[in-house]
Amino acid sequence: MEQTAVNFDEGMLDVGDGHSIYWRAQGPRDAPVMLVVHGGPGGAMNVKWADALEPDAWRVVFFDQRGCGKSTPFGKLEHNGIDALVGDMEKLREALEIERWALFGGSWGTTLALAYGVAHPERCTAFLLRGVFLARREDIDWFLWDVQRVFPEAHRAFLDAIEAACGKRPASGEEILSMTEAPLARFDEDGTRLARAWTQYETTLSIVNKPDKLPADEAKRPSAEANSAAVSMALLERHYMASELPPTSLLPLVARIAHLPCRIVHGRFDMVCPADQAIALGARWPGVEVAIVDAAGHWTFEPGNIAALRAGAKALREAVGA
Repeated sequence: MEQTAVNFDEGMLDVGDGHSIYWRAQGPRDAPVMLVVHGGPGGAMNVKWADALEPDAWRVVFFDQRGCGKSTPFGKLEHNGIDALVGDMEKLREALEIERWALFGGSWGTTLALAYGVAHPERCTAFLLRGVFLARREDIDWFLWDVQRVFPEAHRAFLDAIEAACGKRPASGEEILSMTEAPLARFDEDGTRLARAWTQYETTLSIVNKPDKLPADEAKRPSAEANSAAVSMALLERHYMASELPPTSLLPLVARIAHLPCRIVHGRFDMVCPADQAIALGARWPGVEVAIVDAAGHWTFEPGNIAALRAGAKALREAVGA
């Protein structure tokens, strides 16, 4: 079936420090606004996230964070930290003349959505969070090292790629971060190969219900584009894990936004961000609804995750009203 074309506005916003961020807005102009906060760090906006929302219920705003996607300059680490990203989101809200908005974040996007919320609670109406990442040291250690207890083959292949790029095999999560800094920053063939291994490792941990084939858009994506996406993801994830995280613990600050409606969706078998993070956040948020989805992992588009997100978005639309 042929899909209906979506009308949208887009632009580049100069946010200072030599950075400009790409944004896109679609949906009814008189509807409540939902800001989509992508994962990574170093991912990019994915308009398919709007599929989890009723198409006419929200004015949906997407943006690419500093250094990735269509934002410029690509891969720049200077002036690229969580406070800067929170500031960018507020500048975008002001530029688009939006009084208040809901936030829909996944993975790292939940971290950033919460950080924005506690900094600007008066500008938020609700939160829809999928695959909660609290960015604590133990959460980073799980992803880099401890998950090998569940995925020994994938972790071994990841370490093999690091050893091939660095000439030495890391013996801890901290060594992974220190040893991969130089090769990822070179943007050469070896660095790109390591970045592809990094993103393949994360993808392997993410999906429980693997599709028979890649989604059509991914299958058609040119290799150069796929390489750039891998480089920005690996480069910025390493940068944030090594230099920017963990931030001031978010959990004690959640009280600033706990009066707002929130729906959390988390796959039971999420191996990137284990579900105890969703439970810990929910315990700090009276009235929150936490949906732990059986037979689902970290990937947004697992069938169970999508169903729970749609239910959560519908509930939040009713909660925020017109």
